[in-house]
Amino acid sequence: MLFKVYTTESIGAPRNHIAIYIETAPSEDAGGSTMLLGQSSTYVPPSMKQIGTIEEEDLDKFIKEVCLVVPPPRAQVTLRGTRLYPDIPLYRCGDWLKDVQEMAFQKGIFNPL
Repeated sequence: MLFKVYTTESIGAPRNHIAIYIETAPSEDAGGSTMLLGQSSTYVPPSMKQIGTIEEEDLDKFIKEVCLVVPPPRAQVTLRGTRLYPDIPLYRCGDWLKDVQEMAFQKGIFNPL
């Protein structure tokens, strides 16, 4: 079975977080099963942008060969806005998303539209 792959945003402060959303059981009432990878909290529905598709049998491969290889950003700033690791460039969720997408397409796990 072929699943749609999207990028999506969730509300964050001071900027929204971005994640990968895989629609594993589409339904009209939006209650279908999904995989949401990355940082998430309150989902912003109009932010969904389809980036490709994935075969059902490649879901496990995606997790093992991409998600576990490209870990999401760790905490980098305190609640007061002070950088925890000032000598290391910030690696935001958008950077993570770009790296995950590139790797998934390069490995042929995600199929382009």
